[in-house]
Amino acid sequence: MTTLTLLALAVVAYGLWKPHRYATALALGGATPAGAALVAGGTAVPTFYFVALGALVVLFVQLVHRSRTRRRLEHPVTPGTTPLLLLAVWAVVVTVAAPLLFDGMTVYAAGGVPNQLRAGSLTASNQAQLIYAVLSVAVVVLLARGAGARTQVVGLAAGLTMVLSLWAYAGKTFGVPFPVGFFDNSPAFAYIDGAPGGVVRFRGIFSEPAGLAVACLVTIAYMTARLPQVRGLRRVGVGVVLAMAVFLGSISTSTTFIVSIALLVAMAVGVWLVEVVIARRELTLGGVSGAAAALAALPFVVPLVLAFLTGEVSAKVGTSSYRDRSGADGDSYRILFDTFGFGVGLGSNRPSSFLASMLSTVGLVGTVLFAAAVVLLVTRTWTLRQYRPVVWALAAALLTKLISGPDLNDTSGLLWLCLGVLAHGAAVRQQEEALEQSPRGLHGRAASASPDDEEAPSPSPS
Repeated sequence: MTTLTLLALAVVAYGLWKPHRYATALALGGATPAGAALVAGGTAVPTFYFVALGALVVLFVQLVHRSRTRRRLEHPVTPGTTPLLLLAVWAVVVTVAAPLLFDGMTVYAAGGVPNQLRAGSLTASNQAQLIYAVLSVAVVVLLARGAGARTQVVGLAAGLTMVLSLWAYAGKTFGVPFPVGFFDNSPAFAYIDGAPGGVVRFRGIFSEPAGLAVACLVTIAYMTARLPQVRGLRRVGVGVVLAMAVFLGSISTSTTFIVSIALLVAMAVGVWLVEVVIARRELTLGGVSGAAAALAALPFVVPLVLAFLTGEVSAKVGTSSYRDRSGADGDSYRILFDTFGFGVGLGSNRPSSFLASMLSTVGLVGTVLFAAAVVLLVTRTWTLRQYRPVVWALAAALLTKLISGPDLNDTSGLLWLCLGVLAHGAAVRQQEEALEQSPRGLHGRAASASPDDEEAPSPSPS
């Protein structure tokens, strides 16, 4: 047991008491990414995956109940969940088979420590990563079926980490009472508060400043897209959390944060231009004014931003950290070729970026399955504007992973929360489309509609 065990148990109990709102319990579990709910032997169970165990129980009960009542069509399979289910199965196959097929092959653990695959043996890391992968996919499937999978649960998970990290900053800087080591109690992490040369860096409740920077970027992406959708006190709250994320990201002094936020802004501008030019999105006075102001500022801002980014990236390239990360990625791509695209299994190799990690662990097949799930869920929910904040949060999470985040099953669970919420949105849209195409559904809607309803425009999805 750890200092978070009772709190994690309370969150699971809340979720089991209200299974139709289990998404909230998962968001609360993901709010302490460096926290361990349980330590079993040498394995520390993150709070998100501890709560995900309850999600697996809820999903199992739902499936048993549905099979007994023979309600097979109540929850049709969401297109995006099928590739993830196949990914979980493929990950098990690769992780079990790779040591038999490539006995003695050199792989690399965290920090570039070389290891060798051994036939007939699964390491503790292999077993943990397989369990986490199954739990993660179970979370997505459960959220796709409902379980309170509102867009706000992503904001709750991301925003709560900002609040706790700002509390930690206030405790460190101004002496505000803060439970040091309570939210970040996992023995599985090496906690980093500085950089070479004695530079002090802030990590919040995360294990290192880079983790805080990633969470800040995801929060900024979500809250920025969410801000126009809310009014009154909710808008104030969203704005406050957005300001927290910007401040904490700036003091994390992470190069990943700087590069990622520049790429994310460029992506947002590109999406806006595509929607205006190709999709003929309706222009608003605020949008036109903002675009005009941005264009006017470009000649002055772009040179400064490019000079700053060039300096930061150049400084990073010259460090031993960059050389180590690049070398780990290069070794991972070599493993991909040495295994003929098969991979060495989850938990067997750990480079420094997501693409290298996916290709070297679950191979080409697993990487394609994951990419297919993301593409399907994003394309199915992009037109539903209430899901745009989650899409942008997912884009930010994947962008930071591609730069410096190797873990498929990261301890915050934000990636899987985003996929689960989008899967629910895709399922709702699929049900609506099936109802519209059904002659019975169209007849029922026409019979129940009044003359005023027929003339009224259909409500906007947002």
